[in-house]
Amino acid sequence: MNRLSPNTGFIFIFLILLIFSSDLINSQTNVEEEINNQFDKAVSLFNTANYDDALQIFNKLIIDYKFNSKTTASEFFKIKIYYEQKQLNQFKYSAEQFLKTYPGSNYIDEIRILLTKYYLDVANYYNALRELLYIIESTNSSEYEKKARKNGEGIAAKYLNETQLERLGSSFNSSKVKSYLLLQLGKCLLRNGNSTGAKNKFEELIANYPQSDEYTEAKSLVDISYSAKPAATIIGVMLPLEENSAGEYTSQPALEILEGIKFAVDEYNKLRSDKIGLLVRDTKKDANEIKKIREEFSSLNSVISIIGPIFSNEVRIALQEFEDYDIPIISPTATDDDLTNISQNFFQANPSFSVRGKVMAQYVYYVENRRTVSVLNSIEGYSPVLAASFINEFEKLGGKVIKKVSFKNDYTDFSEPINKIYIDSLLIEGIYIPLSDNSVTPFIFSALIKYGVKIPIYGNQDWFTAKGFETAPAISNNLIFTSDYFVDFNSEVYKNFSDQFSTITGKDVNRNVLYGYDAAKYILTVIRNSEPNRRSIVDKMKSGMVSNGLRNNISFDERRINKYLNLVRYKDGVFELVDKFRLGQ
Repeated sequence: MNRLSPNTGFIFIFLILLIFSSDLINSQTNVEEEINNQFDKAVSLFNTANYDDALQIFNKLIIDYKFNSKTTASEFFKIKIYYEQKQLNQFKYSAEQFLKTYPGSNYIDEIRILLTKYYLDVANYYNALRELLYIIESTNSSEYEKKARKNGEGIAAKYLNETQLERLGSSFNSSKVKSYLLLQLGKCLLRNGNSTGAKNKFEELIANYPQSDEYTEAKSLVDISYSAKPAATIIGVMLPLEENSAGEYTSQPALEILEGIKFAVDEYNKLRSDKIGLLVRDTKKDANEIKKIREEFSSLNSVISIIGPIFSNEVRIALQEFEDYDIPIISPTATDDDLTNISQNFFQANPSFSVRGKVMAQYVYYVENRRTVSVLNSIEGYSPVLAASFINEFEKLGGKVIKKVSFKNDYTDFSEPINKIYIDSLLIEGIYIPLSDNSVTPFIFSALIKYGVKIPIYGNQDWFTAKGFETAPAISNNLIFTSDYFVDFNSEVYKNFSDQFSTITGKDVNRNVLYGYDAAKYILTVIRNSEPNRRSIVDKMKSGMVSNGLRNNISFDERRINKYLNLVRYKDGVFELVDKFRLGQ
């Protein structure tokens, strides 16, 4: 038997390895080609907005193949798809994971741009700017840095205060970011009339960062800050924004009211050379914070009026703090009856409950020409206050209250109270029913149907969201009630406002936005028509001047509670404005 020589065996093994390596190379080439083909197909689907099919392929490229040349690109497109589909929670999680997993990726800047858009969408302006600062700090792209600087300046100017900008500055060590934020902070202080503070920031930038991109602009602005007089007209704003450690405002209602205030001031400033500044402070629902705000506001002669707070308990604290200072304070929403007794400089844009009862009494007596009524009210909440105020005013005008009947909010059978009123149905021309819990309205309608009561019904704002109208159309079509809020969504004025607000802020108009907007618009109208000092503004506010608001008009007299309320009727399934009624003397 012939044996293979050693050389022959070596050649044989070499040939086998060569064939195996060739097959392996061909296999790897085929896999890489398949990956490229699938990736190109997914990108094509993405570009035609076929996101679901594209996402399926990108996921396959990530999961079915080990790390390859298209892995990070597929992860990036997957994140973009989540954003386009508004799967915001999944988008945020995936974007943050990408930053941790691929810190050296070429897609990092684009991911941070997407995160900036996300944070703007959810009104987290602090984090939006923070993402842009990361780009300024780390990017190798001059294009991305330029874009980040430009967009960051807009966010800082429109949405952030000096406290937030200072907090951001302390969280970065990069000289590029620190010089950038010092410039934004100086501009913020300059806009708010704090020329001394602005000058200090510009000088700090010039001294510490002479090689920075911001150096030249700071040099020009420091001269402006030296010559600038403190803004003669600054509106202070104190709201319970409840800013957290990340710089986020956590109180959505307060933030929405602030958006309305800022929009009104921006609208005003666009049309005038004498600009109005805003100095926004967070009360944090804390008496000590309100004291700090008082110390700051009272020390600035440029603060000639204050909007806020919005809750009656905070208003009490603020009025006590500002007792010795002649600064007019207007609350957009507080409703307690005794607030104007605490301070002669306080104005209540949202009518108190006693005023609401009086407005309805005057409307029923003067406009509806009713002289005899009965009153059905709850013994809980604000219903007794409304009832007492209505009765007192109606009788003072010369009307007669035939019967006063009360109930508890847990009643489910109103046969007894309605029967008491029905007995005198031939004598009365209407029923006033102020609610404090509108869950009882279906039971009230049921009893009214039972006894065939079809006389006019008058009520308060709680009827706006009540249920059961469709069960008793003959009765509900006789309903008129007061409301501090009514918007004609079909009016050109509202449509224009809504379009502009949405375009500028990216948000929809809602009730809280209009509370802030109407209050700010009123103050701006006062400032425009009076001398720019606190005493003149108080006098003008008490003069009876009317500001036509989007949700309600505003006008005060010596009593300093808004005299206007909307009268709304229910008719055939639709709420209609009857009148913007002004309380008489």
